[in-house]
Amino acid sequence: MIFGLGAVDPRHSSRRLVTPHLPAGAHVLALVLGVTLLALTPRLWRGTRTAVALTIAGLLALSAVSAAHGRVAEASVQAGVAAMLGLGHRAFRLGCSNRPSPAITGAAAVAWALACAAVLLATLSHGAAGHAIARVLHHPAQPALHTAAATGHWSGGWNVLVEILIGGAVAISMLALRSLVSPAAAANRHPEHEYRAARAIIDAYGADSLSPFVLRPDKALMFAAGGVLSYRVIGGTAVVSADPVAPPGAAAEVLAGFQDQARRRGWGVVLWGASERHLDAYRGLGFHAVCVGEEAFVDPRGFSLDGRPVRKLRQSVHRIQRRGWQITVHESRMIGVGLEAEIVTLEARWREAHPRVHGFAMGMGEFGAELRADDLYVLARSPAGQLGAVMRFVTCGANLSLDTMQRVGETPNGLNEALVCRALEAARERGVAEVSLNYAGLAHVVRREPTSRAARTLTRLALAPLHRRFQMDRLVRFNNKFSPQWRPRYLVFESRTALPR
Repeated sequence: MIFGLGAVDPRHSSRRLVTPHLPAGAHVLALVLGVTLLALTPRLWRGTRTAVALTIAGLLALSAVSAAHGRVAEASVQAGVAAMLGLGHRAFRLGCSNRPSPAITGAAAVAWALACAAVLLATLSHGAAGHAIARVLHHPAQPALHTAAATGHWSGGWNVLVEILIGGAVAISMLALRSLVSPAAAANRHPEHEYRAARAIIDAYGADSLSPFVLRPDKALMFAAGGVLSYRVIGGTAVVSADPVAPPGAAAEVLAGFQDQARRRGWGVVLWGASERHLDAYRGLGFHAVCVGEEAFVDPRGFSLDGRPVRKLRQSVHRIQRRGWQITVHESRMIGVGLEAEIVTLEARWREAHPRVHGFAMGMGEFGAELRADDLYVLARSPAGQLGAVMRFVTCGANLSLDTMQRVGETPNGLNEALVCRALEAARERGVAEVSLNYAGLAHVVRREPTSRAARTLTRLALAPLHRRFQMDRLVRFNNKFSPQWRPRYLVFESRTALPR
């Protein structure tokens, strides 16, 4: 049933949708309205105001068709639903800045023109009109035309053609309607002048370990209240990377400004990897939060390779030394043209071997010499002097945050552990209070398995597909080697009904 019109036989959709004594145009109108309302339902569920207005208009038109058909009860229900949508229109917060695609709109107009022409010719093809057409046409097929008009085959063929043309016109019109109510497109990039402005804000206020990653090249930027946030639109949802970077107390104001902008463009908003410190302010804007993982960080001033708890870590470092590998630390300002070329070459080889990277990973993007001058590069060279691994730590306020871990060729086991240990030593020498290792998705679930056997089994079964794709347990075990502290990270979202999406 389509809004009370009853079941529709697809073989006679344009002739039996309503009673036969209504004009054919009413049949087509009822069909178009029913399909239109179904097409608008997903955007209506998302809360798009444009879809609400179109749905109200469609329900009122459908109510008029039902009333003309004599179905007063159905017409009253349809009009009542339209009235309720009108009264509750303020609850639909998403706007829509799109315009219908000109190409699709033009195609729909041509399809409807052809359908109308076919309907007109089909009307003329009945009875005497059909014979008149046959007499006018001076063609060798004239006898066949007389026969077709007399037997009704002419009329049946035209009816099939009319139904095909109307169906095509309806389908193309739905595509045009979809382009109208879809969320606005996003560039998911930022220009150079925005990068410069965001860089200055992050230098001034970017104390969080995820703040440097706002500058990733595959993010768009939004500025408000003296702060900035970065986002990427995926499937009509703007995914904000961690917390906005802003002056003290202004993070929620930045998010509120972006929320208004996103609603005008038809986007939902979520924050991925948000910290605890702004959650109360986010809840004041109507957001909800759920923990989706933890970030491991180490205080290098208390880190040591002495003692039994770090025995395996100490063995990894000694193994690398025995095999003749050299590990050095360089600040960005120390990297010359030759060393930069080596790093770029290694990164290209690594990306060639890893064309698609899965996992819960941090990353600033490709190597760039314009990173902050006090960022750290930890390099590992083989006994032959070949660069085999690069680990980069970006600055975030007075702290450091691990960015990339790339190695190529044959490298000994424990090389990553040795690189991290050397970075922690360098951080201690610089007086750094915190080094963030990485964000581990669902680490709080992996690290704290349920006590009961049944719950533990169910948890492992649920996480098994994710373990194969994202290697979450391996990441947690790697972090635990450095005796880190763990900081929760959250998914912040507007609507519980949109959470699965």
